[in-house]
Amino acid sequence: GPGFINFWLKEEVLLKIAFSFAKERFGFPRLFFGKNHRVMVEFAHPNTHKLFHIGHLRNITLGESLVRILETLGNKVIRANYQGDVGLHIAKCLYGILKSGQDPHALKTLPEKIEFLGKMYVEGSKAYKEDKRAQEEILLLNKKIYRGDPKIRQLWEITRGWSLEYFAKIYKRLDTRFDRLFFESEVAQRGVEIAKEALRRGILAKSQGAIVFEGKKYGLDTRVFITREGNPTYEAKELALAELELSEFGDLDKCIHVVANEQISFFKVTFKVEELLDPARYQDRQYHLAYGYVRLSEGRMSSREGTVIEGNWLIDEVKKKIKETFKTEEKVAETTAVASVKYSMLKVDPRSDILFDIKESISIEGNSAPYLQYTYARARSVLEKAGEKKLAYDAKAASSGIEKEELSLLRTIYRFPEVVFEAGKNYAPSLLCNFLFDLAQKYNTFYNKHRIIGSENEQIRLLITAATAQTIAKGLYLLGIKTLERM
Repeated sequence: GPGFINFWLKEEVLLKIAFSFAKERFGFPRLFFGKNHRVMVEFAHPNTHKLFHIGHLRNITLGESLVRILETLGNKVIRANYQGDVGLHIAKCLYGILKSGQDPHALKTLPEKIEFLGKMYVEGSKAYKEDKRAQEEILLLNKKIYRGDPKIRQLWEITRGWSLEYFAKIYKRLDTRFDRLFFESEVAQRGVEIAKEALRRGILAKSQGAIVFEGKKYGLDTRVFITREGNPTYEAKELALAELELSEFGDLDKCIHVVANEQISFFKVTFKVEELLDPARYQDRQYHLAYGYVRLSEGRMSSREGTVIEGNWLIDEVKKKIKETFKTEEKVAETTAVASVKYSMLKVDPRSDILFDIKESISIEGNSAPYLQYTYARARSVLEKAGEKKLAYDAKAASSGIEKEELSLLRTIYRFPEVVFEAGKNYAPSLLCNFLFDLAQKYNTFYNKHRIIGSENEQIRLLITAATAQTIAKGLYLLGIKTLERM
């Protein structure tokens, strides 16, 4: 009749799997999006001449974790980063520099240069908003940047270089790297050509001097691809970027764009135009992984108003709090601070907004990176004290009686590969965070209740401890977080 059939794995099977995990043999399932087993993850996306803010922190953290998960599930993953190095925001910044009269060569240190760029961008944005003549000058400057005007190009190259050096330091701090840096400047002209081809084919249309996509008949928004002034918009550049991305690294099964949810309409339109241009190349190849905002108590960030919350500043504030709270050394504080920020960004479903709380992010008792790092260090300490005692799987030991806390841990550990698979399938590292927190809680309950070294069940308990440590270590690696042997 109707109802449920319950299955239990034998304890000896659970112990055998724990032994395999203790030896770092996890047997992850495969997850592929097509026959090529090749995926591009495009993430980070900081624009030159602007600060790397806490929204970028969430982006880069999510992208890095997704790369590691998809690689572990069997894919060749290309790490891509698309950066805006032309456009109105650049013109505003360069206008500010030109009007300031300051010689850029006089600035010596990178922090000085980046602070200067930030101030000049704010000045240029203010002038654009408040002064009609300044607005006209900035628009003219924008045209010159697109055309590669030699008089402005030198200043553009120098200041662009500052930004790229600044970003490279942040990538290193966050333990992230890229196989390819794409730039708007390299796709702008090709974007114009593709948009004009789409116009000739009736995919785009003329409207008030601009070239647009009339999305109504597809249930989409109308968006501009070429402005009345003849400049390509983000939409036109995206067409050229897609062409590059889906050809430069061979045949991709999927290109995943990690971009904030405010660009949902943008991607729906550009994906549709790409599919209309070349269905064989683009159909079902593109995916927008939309994520929510990161907020502090000050409310939503806005670099346009000069109140951007810089990513490095947030990590430094967390590190300062860690040093005050735990009196730890610099290296441990740095590793823990980066981990705390990353985990806080990942434990929430990507689609949800985040209200970042520094105190919560470093809690040694809550759902945080330090709690997981501490649990790993605790397990490693037990194994170190046990010395050379050999880890072994003994089927007979299973019949000697396993305590409920041990059984709970074994049943949890067993699920690890399945959770990693689901995290990849759903583009949701938060599923892995939930699993690791649950595992850490169960291990600490077990640790506090049962003696490990010298107990009758020492062999099983050391095996469970080793399996827990390796599972947490691998899980944190997949989140882009480093472990600590001691805290």
